[in-house]
Amino acid sequence: MVNELVQIKVTLSYLPAVNFSMQQNMISIIREICIENTTEETLTNLIVKLNFEPEFATSVPIAIESIKAKETLKIEVPKLNLIPNYFAQLTDRFRGNISIEIVDKEKTLSKETYPIDILAYDQWSGINILPEILSAFVTPNHPAVLPIIKRAAFILEKWTGNPSLDEYQSRNPDRVQKQMAAIYTAIVEQQIIYSTVPPSFEEYGQRIRLVDAVMSQKLGTCLDMALLYASCLEAIGIHALIIVVQGHAFAGGWLVPETFPDNIIDDISLISKRIADGINDITLVETTCMNMGKNTDFDQAIKIANSKISLQDFILAIDIKRSRFSGIKPIPQRILNGQYWEIKEETPIVDKSETSVPQTINPYDLSGISPEVVITKQLLWERKLLDLSLRNNLLNIRITKNTLQLISANVDLFEDALAQGDEFRILHKPTDWDNPLFDYGLYQSVSGTDPIIDLVKSELTQKRLRSYLNENELSKALTHLYRSSRTAMEENGANTLYVALGLLKWYETKASERPRYAPILLLPVEIIRKSAAKGYVIRSREEETMMNITLLEMLRQNFNINIGGLDPLPTDDSGVNVKLIYSIIRNSIKNQPKWDVEEQAILGLFSFNKFIMWNDIHSNSHKLIENKVVASLMNGKIEWNLNEINIDAQDLDRDVTPDQVVLPISADSSQLEAIWEAAEGKNFILHGPPGTGKSQTITNLIANALYKGKRVLFVAEKMAALSVVQRRLEAIGLAPFCLELHSNKVKKGTVLSQLRTTTEIVRTNSPENFSQESERIFALRSEMNKYINSLHKVYPFGISLYEAIVKYQQIDNQPLFTIPGYILSGLDKGRLLQWHEALDALISTSKACGHPHNHPLTGIFIENYSSTLKDDAANHINETISILADIKNQLDLLSNLFSEFEPSKSKSNAETVVQLIGKLLEIPELTSALLAAPQLENISSEYTEVCTHGKKRDNLKQELLKRFSDRLLSLDAKKLLLEWNQAANKWFIPRFLRQRAIRKQLFAHAIEPLDKSRVPIVLNQIIDYQSEDNYIQKYEESLSLFFGKYGRKGQEDWQIIEQIVRDVDFINSLILNHTKDIQKATNIKRTLSSQLTDGIATFKNMYASDLTKLVDLFSKLNIQEEILFNTLKVDNHILYNGSDNWLERGLYQLNLWYNNLDKLKDWFQWLLVHKRMQDLQIGFIADQYKNENINTEKLSDIFKKSLHRSIIDYILSEEPSLDLFNGQIFNDTIEKYKRLVADFEDLTRKEIFARLAANLPSFTREATHNSEVGILQRNIRNNARGTSIRKLFDLIPTLLPRMCPCMLMSPISVAQYIDIDADKFDLVVFDEASQMPTYEAIGAIARGKNVVIVGDPKQMPPTNFFTVNTVDEDNIEMEDLESILDDCLALSMPEKHLLWHYRSKHESLIAFSNSEYYENKLLTFPSPDNIESKVRFVPIEGHYDKGKSRQNKSEAQAIVNEIARRLKDKELRKRSIGVVTFSIVQQGLIEDMLSDLFIFDHELERLAYECEEPLFVKNLENVQGDERDIILFSIGYGPDKNGKVSMNFGPLNRLGGERRLNVAVSRARYEMIIFSTLRSDQIDLNRTSAIGVAGLKRFMEYAERGTQITSKVQSSSNEESINHIIAKELTNRGYLVHTNIGSSGYKIDIGIVDQNNPAKYKLGIICDGENYRQAKMVRDREIVQNSVLKMLGWKIYKVWTLDWFENPDTVIESIQKALNSCDEINEDPKNKEIETQNISSEHIILEKNVKEDNKEKIRREYQATILDSSNCYSEEFFFSENRKIILDQINKVIETEAPISRTLLCKRILAAWNISRLGPRIDSYLEELFNWKNYYVSESENLNFYWIDETQYHNFDYFRTGERDAVDLPPEEVANALKYVLTDEISLPTADLSRLCAQLFGFARNGTNVDAAIHRGIRKAEKRGFLKIDNDRAIIL
Repeated sequence: MVNELVQIKVTLSYLPAVNFSMQQNMISIIREICIENTTEETLTNLIVKLNFEPEFATSVPIAIESIKAKETLKIEVPKLNLIPNYFAQLTDRFRGNISIEIVDKEKTLSKETYPIDILAYDQWSGINILPEILSAFVTPNHPAVLPIIKRAAFILEKWTGNPSLDEYQSRNPDRVQKQMAAIYTAIVEQQIIYSTVPPSFEEYGQRIRLVDAVMSQKLGTCLDMALLYASCLEAIGIHALIIVVQGHAFAGGWLVPETFPDNIIDDISLISKRIADGINDITLVETTCMNMGKNTDFDQAIKIANSKISLQDFILAIDIKRSRFSGIKPIPQRILNGQYWEIKEETPIVDKSETSVPQTINPYDLSGISPEVVITKQLLWERKLLDLSLRNNLLNIRITKNTLQLISANVDLFEDALAQGDEFRILHKPTDWDNPLFDYGLYQSVSGTDPIIDLVKSELTQKRLRSYLNENELSKALTHLYRSSRTAMEENGANTLYVALGLLKWYETKASERPRYAPILLLPVEIIRKSAAKGYVIRSREEETMMNITLLEMLRQNFNINIGGLDPLPTDDSGVNVKLIYSIIRNSIKNQPKWDVEEQAILGLFSFNKFIMWNDIHSNSHKLIENKVVASLMNGKIEWNLNEINIDAQDLDRDVTPDQVVLPISADSSQLEAIWEAAEGKNFILHGPPGTGKSQTITNLIANALYKGKRVLFVAEKMAALSVVQRRLEAIGLAPFCLELHSNKVKKGTVLSQLRTTTEIVRTNSPENFSQESERIFALRSEMNKYINSLHKVYPFGISLYEAIVKYQQIDNQPLFTIPGYILSGLDKGRLLQWHEALDALISTSKACGHPHNHPLTGIFIENYSSTLKDDAANHINETISILADIKNQLDLLSNLFSEFEPSKSKSNAETVVQLIGKLLEIPELTSALLAAPQLENISSEYTEVCTHGKKRDNLKQELLKRFSDRLLSLDAKKLLLEWNQAANKWFIPRFLRQRAIRKQLFAHAIEPLDKSRVPIVLNQIIDYQSEDNYIQKYEESLSLFFGKYGRKGQEDWQIIEQIVRDVDFINSLILNHTKDIQKATNIKRTLSSQLTDGIATFKNMYASDLTKLVDLFSKLNIQEEILFNTLKVDNHILYNGSDNWLERGLYQLNLWYNNLDKLKDWFQWLLVHKRMQDLQIGFIADQYKNENINTEKLSDIFKKSLHRSIIDYILSEEPSLDLFNGQIFNDTIEKYKRLVADFEDLTRKEIFARLAANLPSFTREATHNSEVGILQRNIRNNARGTSIRKLFDLIPTLLPRMCPCMLMSPISVAQYIDIDADKFDLVVFDEASQMPTYEAIGAIARGKNVVIVGDPKQMPPTNFFTVNTVDEDNIEMEDLESILDDCLALSMPEKHLLWHYRSKHESLIAFSNSEYYENKLLTFPSPDNIESKVRFVPIEGHYDKGKSRQNKSEAQAIVNEIARRLKDKELRKRSIGVVTFSIVQQGLIEDMLSDLFIFDHELERLAYECEEPLFVKNLENVQGDERDIILFSIGYGPDKNGKVSMNFGPLNRLGGERRLNVAVSRARYEMIIFSTLRSDQIDLNRTSAIGVAGLKRFMEYAERGTQITSKVQSSSNEESINHIIAKELTNRGYLVHTNIGSSGYKIDIGIVDQNNPAKYKLGIICDGENYRQAKMVRDREIVQNSVLKMLGWKIYKVWTLDWFENPDTVIESIQKALNSCDEINEDPKNKEIETQNISSEHIILEKNVKEDNKEKIRREYQATILDSSNCYSEEFFFSENRKIILDQINKVIETEAPISRTLLCKRILAAWNISRLGPRIDSYLEELFNWKNYYVSESENLNFYWIDETQYHNFDYFRTGERDAVDLPPEEVANALKYVLTDEISLPTADLSRLCAQLFGFARNGTNVDAAIHRGIRKAEKRGFLKIDNDRAIIL
């Protein structure tokens, strides 16, 4: 140190030696220079100079502007230029110097000299100075290597047949090693002599003989030989190694194409592991074995080298290939040229004869890639969830603890390798490499010329990556990423760890200087921790590589850059085509200045605010679409079958018992329909207009679903909406079973606290009378429904009993007609209309043609009329008169023959005579004997039989006489046939002789030859003939007597006889039918027989002419009657009846008609009407009208009165219960029903609680460690240390749904905590769906099987404050609507509507909304003061400060004054107050004024805010969900100071303004007051098209005018009802009454106005008319409506129609009594609630001492049978007298121990008989005894188990513990034990389950038999549905 003037301290860090190889590889000699100013003053303008002696280097001076006192300055290392020619000439080592001189204005302030060793050209500096520089002495390109390589190729060919030195191309390590061996052998052949190495060469270095020196001198040290071998290996492409050990060096080579991560390897294990057998990645070679005289083969050289690797001697190894990547090049060849050495530069040999072809470029064809992006619903949903702010590292990535930048090269190959499943280890940056520039949050890309790129590329092939961090930093970074990604996966179920491949460098504006970097491709990866020693690796998650759609959406929205062709991502053979994607991006941004794509890779965590929801949609789209609702939303159409019958509440009320759909809170019919449909698994929208009990419905819906064993997910965007339902569930005792997880950042302690509460639940027994009470309610309900249904049942004729009574009482006339019930039973509406029309026609005809009473043409029924018809009628009538006269004369002539028939008395008698005559004229023969014979009917049947026998006899005779003479007929055929048959059974000769003799007898009478076979046939025919002939002979005499000549013997004519028999039978029947008396018939036959004494022929000769004439006349009469019937429709009954002489009657009637035919036309008019009525079954009415001469003018009313009376009687006969109806008894039934329902709601809550509690396992004991119960208990104890909420849920997938079957969540918490693959919820319920965007709802919908969308499309849409405009205008048709509710409506999803409005305590408060927005479909309740409106308009003088403050101070002041007035009044302050403004500005003004007011009056502030419902001031945008008793409106907008009114009303002018108005005007319960400087007539709708403004105008008109909407609805009321009849009667008695009170579909039938207070009703009357009937359920009619009316202050009296019908005066008296009992002052309804008071869970009595009886019954002690020991010898076991004893013993054992194995049963029996073993004989005997008893036997794996009977087998539900062998355990018993264990544990690994079950049976450890028994039990348990096995885990079912 030279210090001339001042003190300056210089510190130099440098290498102590330098040589040519360092110069060649540009290694910096000087590492650091520090200068310290030790003075007390600042030094300025200093120059630092470096000088070298000798001059082996040059340097540029360094300038220092200043250095402060006592400051140490580290200056930048100057660049040294080492002089290569200088080093090339050096042949020996010598000492040089480096001096540092500090100069101030040519004045030297300090100078110091540092020694340095300058080494020879070929000298290595040793391991202490850059040991890796030894790699420079490996010279693969030296010409001296070439002969060795050529020789090696020859040797290799000799060994393998292939001379190719193809390094690693074969991918075969053995091939590589053979190449190393060939090099080794080739060098051995060089006969190189070994030279001793200098001492400690490894520390101090040595002179090295390069390749040419070794080859020329044939001499080399161990290091020389190692370098030679390494040079040859590198020359042929094998990665060489130099190994340095204590005092020695040798070489090696990689058998696989790898390198070490660093140049220098000082860890011996890295080598020893790779040389081990079975690994063989590296081969080490003792290179001195190549020296002359060693005679060591290659394999022995390997063994020697391996033996020299030891921990004590090993120093280091140098990886030559890795050194090349670090830039260490081989030193060039030095050639002596004269006296100077020259360096021969290596230049590639170029063949000048050929010009190389330029490399072909292959640009991507991007012309076919359209910028148009295929838009899908999924993509739009994802876009909506993206974060486009610079906070999102997907748009603005920076190096933080969540990102790790990798040194990048060949990122496309990196992606391919990851896609193929390769694992990569991340290494720290190379220690010999400096980082590039770090700027704008990232390391800049490494230049392609940097040697590190080659290293990165090489290591990429070795599955290694390099980072920019050092080893310690990298370890921390990877640990953080590993833990963070794992936590994210556990908590959110979403992977956030990606490798970002490629960055888009972009700028926010053209003027921006700071670049932003956005990832282009995101490759999902995971970090795997191999071990603490091995560190971490990354690998692909086997998920799809993603395009950064956040980037694409940002480019689309902010820069209008649409990039197409990336969906799906283009691929190549190995994965995603990274290069093509970069080209697409570059092509799209090529016109953007400064933008570019940088091919870098970054490992990091990428997420944003709604990343969980975005990832849920993006990663699970294929799973989401499995849900039918999600699929429908995606496809824009319903994707499930809608052919479902929508239930109606009336059907539920009729068919469903209360225990089938439970209601812990009271519900109306519209709510019940929704509750039922939800439980039935329907998807639908539930419209919930304001005040319709939406949260109450959801609570009931959830409770009912839980009761039915379903799981429910309740989703609400806002915590307020969720809290309302949660409080209601808590109030009914279900809080322990409902897990609230609204926030995705909920604390674990909160969740565990909820779960702990559930574990502490004490089970309760279900109410014993639950089902019984349900049946009682159902019976009462059915009874009440039966009445109202019967009363209003519309019969097919279109009239109900109610309507009949009303119409009956409206007519004054008396009923005269009685319509039979059978006619009414077939009457329909069409027929009834025809009745009325026919009656009108009757009246009209009677007026025109006269009354039909006693008309002369009665009996004529013509169907048409004409003059010709009239003339024809006259002719026909005249002709008939003539015929009748002739018949009369002819009958007189024949009176002596047929007087007994009295033919003149009736035409039927005469016709009988004619028939008799006809038969007498036809019969062939009729003897008097036959006709007069007694019992003629028997004779007819007898002789019919005789004819049959006769015909048969004659046929047989005719057949025989064809072949034989008639003498044959006299043979004794029976005798001959007997002899023939007897001979057939004899020996041949006797048989032949006898049969021949018989044959000869027959042949004697034969006409032709007789075959032997026909002999029996002929004999049988003879026998038959003789039999029939004998039968006929008995009738020979009678045949002749009865049938004359036709019955003579031998001449019988059987055909004629049969005809005679038939004819006589007919005559006999004719006479009997006429007389209906046997004696008279006998007399007639005797009379006729007396005329037949001489036979029928004589009779015919005497009377044939007269008889024939009479027959002809009757024939003509019949023809003429037919003509009259066809012409005049004359009925014989009318023509002939009415007299004892039909002929005279007929002649009289015909003459009457003939004389009055001029009246035929008018009669025809009557006939037409009569026929019309006859066809309609009311001809009797026309007849009664005609016959009784009823007054035509009164006929219509009489008919109607009669009709309705008949209908009343008919219906009462059909419905006997109505006939017995009594109103007072029915009222008592109603009161009983109300009490039962109220009590049943309490029972329902207890039942639900008990059912849910029964599903819980026992938490009172410590569960198994691995069971789900055990896992939960452990996490509750340790507060889930190290376990996220999601992971906990994943660990208890079976237990959690049983503990908390209902979960209350927000959309984001659903995505975070509920795995998409978890078991689906049975039901998902959304509340406030009108405020929930579709893209947020999708994930929750997909986690359920069915969904109920609850909301009101007429209320506020989703809040859109602070959101960007993400609407895709080009794809507007695919864009979501405002909410999930709107989208589901657009799908035409089934809808349900809540219709009953409860909030408004005065109907006028909701009337406007109901009319304007709900089509008047809401059923609202009128109040007793309904006569006046509670919507008041208060005009204010003032103006709107337009264009300035935009306030309306006058309105604000008026509202503040009103608030103050109400707060100061003790009565008025009881009502809560809310203020609604139309703008935020007006809201702020009122709040400021109130603050000013409260400053001076703190008491008012206390009254305003310290109450149950504090005062609020809100605007249209945020008032939804709030309600108050009194709502004060400030319109705000209005005339300005100049009186001009702008049509801009803020939010009302916007789209959806009408929905905001609807929300605002439906917030009041009791009163709404509008303060406004604006009048409705000042709103000009011609100046605006805003729907909201038009609604405001109508609302203000309503407020100004009051009750217009109400009166409009009243005008449409029905006048035909019982209430009008009653009202008329009350009016007649002096009361002022109104009917149909109310502005909606619900009406109070009659209201009696209070005379003392005309603004109120004193009494309301409800009838059982249409208003009553329209209520769908008994609950609506008798509970819901009545409770609301009572709450509103109504005094209600009910009038029953049947009571009124029977005794109206009594009903009027009852009404008067009710009026007299009314209180003068109605109770204030303020504090009364609509809904039944909820009962909290504390009210459910928990019996803490209740034992788990069921569980104890399952586990029992095994009872072994004690049998008395037999005193007999074992041999006596088989004695028969002992059989009964053994059977009794078997029976006793089975009764005690069944089920019991056959083995154990046998043991029990044999032990009692002192028999030691079961032999085959005993076994067979016992089997016989077992079968004799017929026990039930089950079989499992060849093991038999005995049961008492089959019933025991099927009902067996317990298990027994005690001493039994495992083989004796019935599988059914084991199955019960398994169920017992899982009841508490929920799920267990099968191994744990087997162990616990074995312990229950008393087995300390599992063995083969135990495992087999448990296995049999598991199979049986699965079959019986006790459990399921999933991935070796048993889960209870």
